[in-house]
Amino acid sequence: MSNYTTYAIDVASVNREGVGTSIQGVLIDPTTLKPYIADDAAASHQMQVGSPTDQVAILLARGELAQAGELIAESRFTDPTNAYLRVLDTELTRMQGDFDQAINRLRKLAEEFAGTEFEPLMHHHLGFSFFAKGDFKAAATRFRKAMEQRIAMDDDAYLINASSVCLQIAEERANA
Repeated sequence: MSNYTTYAIDVASVNREGVGTSIQGVLIDPTTLKPYIADDAAASHQMQVGSPTDQVAILLARGELAQAGELIAESRFTDPTNAYLRVLDTELTRMQGDFDQAINRLRKLAEEFAGTEFEPLMHHHLGFSFFAKGDFKAAATRFRKAMEQRIAMDDDAYLINASSVCLQIAEERANA
């Protein structure tokens, strides 16, 4: 894999403050599945030492969408086919409130990356976009697909857990 870490919203665990991520200082709000800064000092340190995907994730969590967009554009200029940067671009679209556009782009990315190690990532982020749109059943379907693919690929446990936790959250909302 490249030097880009898997995007921050590939969650690791749930605690009382939120869903843990692979980015220091960033958690996911379990009610909205949006990132937020839980530890500013840790996030600031990660901004200094982290990859471009780490930095974009922190900017998104801070609500600094324009800066996140600029960093995505700069990073994609040097690496236009990078799957992580492409998914971050759709994440920015979701954070800007254009859920349908994010969903459409992620569906195309899921097709493009079908059968690769990146396909579960695309389904996972489709889950986020459906969740944000309020379609919790569709979100659960995508999180389940991401989880099943990650299990079949013998992916890292924290990535499998990420999809499992998000699936549980989406199912709870769908059944509420």
